[in-house]
Amino acid sequence: MRADGEAMMLVRAQLCERLDRLRALSTLRNGRDFDAGVVGVRQLAAAYGLRPVVQLVEALERAGRQKDEIGFPRALYLDRLQDAIGCSRLDEAAGEAMIASVSVRLG
Repeated sequence: MRADGEAMMLVRAQLCERLDRLRALSTLRNGRDFDAGVVGVRQLAAAYGLRPVVQLVEALERAGRQKDEIGFPRALYLDRLQDAIGCSRLDEAAGEAMIASVSVRLG
């Protein structure tokens, strides 16, 4: 059990590093690198069963497809992504609650 906990800590640390890179990329005009980084976060989170992270990234991807680049509130999603990475709950309800918190802030 301890090895699993340590492995998950390493995965979460790697996700945090990727999130930091996404934050830096979110200010640039070229969205291709940002999009590739988002896909990488989703794939890593999915591989380790971090469902809230996957759900939030999927919501970020959907929102990015629906909005133009100007005014797209990436920061809201990235802030919640930080919370999702650290979340101890791994169920869909936790991810849905985080997505709902983004929606409330957008409204």
